[in-house]
Amino acid sequence: MNGSYVQKDEAGGNGGVTLAWLSPRWDVDAMYHLSDYYYRQGMDFRALHTADGETHDIRLSEDDSGRSLTHTFRAAATYKPTEDDRLSLSYTGSLKPDGKSTADAWGNVTDSHNGKRSDTQLHNAALNYTSGFGLSAGADYTYYKDESTQDFTDTEAEPSAFRSDSRQRIGRWKVYADQSHSLAKGWTLNYGTAFTYVNNRNSQRYDLPEMSNLDSESRIDEYTYNVYAGFDKAFSPQWNLSASAAVEYYKMADYWKWAVYPTLSLNYMPSAAHIFQLSFSSDKTYPDYWTLSGSTSYLNGYQVIEGNASLHPYTDYTATLTYIWKSKYIVQAEYSYVPDYFMQMAYLDSNELRAIYNYQNWDYLQLLTFTAVIPFRVGTWWDSQLTLNAQLKHDKASRYYDAPFDNKRWAGIGQWTNTFTLSSRPNIRLEISAFGQTGAIQGSYRLGAVGYVDAALRYTFAGDKAMLQLKGTDLFNGMNHLDIESRNGTQHFDMHVKNYARSLTVSFSYRFGGYKKKEAKEVDTSRFGM
Repeated sequence: MNGSYVQKDEAGGNGGVTLAWLSPRWDVDAMYHLSDYYYRQGMDFRALHTADGETHDIRLSEDDSGRSLTHTFRAAATYKPTEDDRLSLSYTGSLKPDGKSTADAWGNVTDSHNGKRSDTQLHNAALNYTSGFGLSAGADYTYYKDESTQDFTDTEAEPSAFRSDSRQRIGRWKVYADQSHSLAKGWTLNYGTAFTYVNNRNSQRYDLPEMSNLDSESRIDEYTYNVYAGFDKAFSPQWNLSASAAVEYYKMADYWKWAVYPTLSLNYMPSAAHIFQLSFSSDKTYPDYWTLSGSTSYLNGYQVIEGNASLHPYTDYTATLTYIWKSKYIVQAEYSYVPDYFMQMAYLDSNELRAIYNYQNWDYLQLLTFTAVIPFRVGTWWDSQLTLNAQLKHDKASRYYDAPFDNKRWAGIGQWTNTFTLSSRPNIRLEISAFGQTGAIQGSYRLGAVGYVDAALRYTFAGDKAMLQLKGTDLFNGMNHLDIESRNGTQHFDMHVKNYARSLTVSFSYRFGGYKKKEAKEVDTSRFGM
């Protein structure tokens, strides 16, 4: 059993219970969790906006907040006919029946109120079989539904009042099979295949006839076929090599692509005190489904969010060289090249007085990172780790509206985690962590420095079955001051973003009967939502 009380500007919290029954032939578990989530954020926006050859001095402030109650539940059963065979069936559900949010904006171009309500459901069923001879196969189905209503009023802009209704329906099927063979002389062979089909239905309707041009309805079928093969080989106690390659065919609407995604990991350990690792990886990231619908949504009378039906996935290629000394100290160099990278940015429309937030594919993102991890201990009462990063980032987009960019900048990042054992009996520990980042870039943006400090006091008792914790997040309100500026031709604006992240949390948990948490694969929801 567990529960938490969270105090931000307003109170929230969460709690739940997990039950497990274990036997030689069956494992059965069930979980229910309830979350009352509150958020608040804001922004001050200033721009010199040039539209149709005329420059306007834009001043705008926003304050947004929202609350949602989410019910999450899971039930799973695993049948073990032999010691090495497993047949598992699980169901996971999530209901968010009455999400509410409000956004107020005021300034010299808008005075608006934006109220939204949403009803969201997710259902997932997964079947998996794992054998003693290295086979893992299964099927997975996810259904997602989101219905949202927006009531908008603005006394300074046209239209002055409207209502919009948005709908999203997604069905996702996945079937897969993976096989592993242990061969002679230390070779391991791995191969497998997976097929994913997504049925995506989105719609948006405005209640004003003069806004019917913004109505949208999309039906997108997405197909992904993947086949991979790889091997592991220990050539000696000092050398170990793993390599694989996946061939993938991806089709979404009129876009299709064949791609190869290789991975490699080479480990060299000349002695117990020295480890060298060389790795290469490649992976892909897909746009979210709502963005692909191409819909238009109003934030206020000046700012809108536009989808992009032409957005396509990007691939991340990363090479890493790591040295580990005494299994503690780490020095690392890493280079990433990401062609077709995308992220959401603001664009001041050169034809009319509005700011557009949307996603566009860039030429590439490049990132060179040097990392040092330095742990240290003082007796038995202080355990600490310092992580330092130096990053050179290069963002380039030669076809970004009429405002292409090509920016480079170094940034420094530091994170320091500390655990202080105040008492062994009773078991009381204090955890303090700090994060800081110097100025950085993000597309055409230049970002100011940010940082935060978190602290937690934890008391564990009743034979380590019970835990009581008091935690403070962003104690000095450092995340409430993020400055963003753009000076890119006619793109001249400043954003002061306010993230009200500071919170105080009191949490309690208790484990009955020697309960140990069973790891469960989370449902991938990264591309869902509006």
